[in-house]
Amino acid sequence: MEYQGDIDDIPRMPGTRERFGILETSVSRTPLHYHDYAEISYFTGGSGVETINGICHSLQAGTVSFLLPNHMHTIQSAPDQFVRKYCCMFDVQLLFGYQEDGEFSRLLHTVGTELPSFGDFTGSEQETMQSIFQSLLALTHETQTPVLRHMIRTKLTEAVLLFLRSASHNQSVLKSPNATQTFRQTQLFWPVLRHVHVHYREPISLEELAQRFHLSVSYISLAFKKYTGSTFVKYIHQLRVESAVNMLRHTTISVTDIAHEVGFASFRTFARVFREIKGVTAKEFRGMLGAIHG
Repeated sequence: MEYQGDIDDIPRMPGTRERFGILETSVSRTPLHYHDYAEISYFTGGSGVETINGICHSLQAGTVSFLLPNHMHTIQSAPDQFVRKYCCMFDVQLLFGYQEDGEFSRLLHTVGTELPSFGDFTGSEQETMQSIFQSLLALTHETQTPVLRHMIRTKLTEAVLLFLRSASHNQSVLKSPNATQTFRQTQLFWPVLRHVHVHYREPISLEELAQRFHLSVSYISLAFKKYTGSTFVKYIHQLRVESAVNMLRHTTISVTDIAHEVGFASFRTFARVFREIKGVTAKEFRGMLGAIHG
């Protein structure tokens, strides 16, 4: 449940250093998160729900979702299922080459506000979109050449344009009264949640958030429960524990120092919360990791 801003395993294009990566994967659940690159996904099977900036959409074969940087999103598959998808992550600038197209850029940046973040493709359009993602995946295995970036950009642009055309036909989804009201309500909350994801290691309270974002304590408290399914305190605890888990996995820092690093004011609170969430103590968790890798 971290801010995923600069994931190292997204390759960068030679010369320009723009990030581009694509993978074929199956997921049952992704926690609520955001990142500073764009993401377009094509779903090939399974069923579930994806929520982007508080707007939910059912997932099925042929669904395409598009995320601009900093869009909050989460996936939950149907019970005992996985959703299968191609997930393409990239810097938006990769789409524009050396000269930005003003109209293309304007349309792109209305996704999630004027245009919906989802589309369901059927028939020949579904086949075309799947073929594009298969081609993009194949291109990542080719030897780097001067034209490879342009080939990737061409295929990626085609996928985004097909999505924008479909989204433009479905603008009414976001213009319905319920969707408009939901969007306005969630737009107040997402800056709060982004702030929490960045600053959860620091002392943070509902009162401080209310003052910073000019909202009431009760609104923020209720919004956490409504949009994350968790209370504010439990959400902070989960973020801190997941951060501690990463440090236990990848560092030799002492458990006491980790408790302090991830934002707990006292080791006693850290120990209690970690055990409640993980079912074992932090020391036992690290020992289990050693046994697995030993």
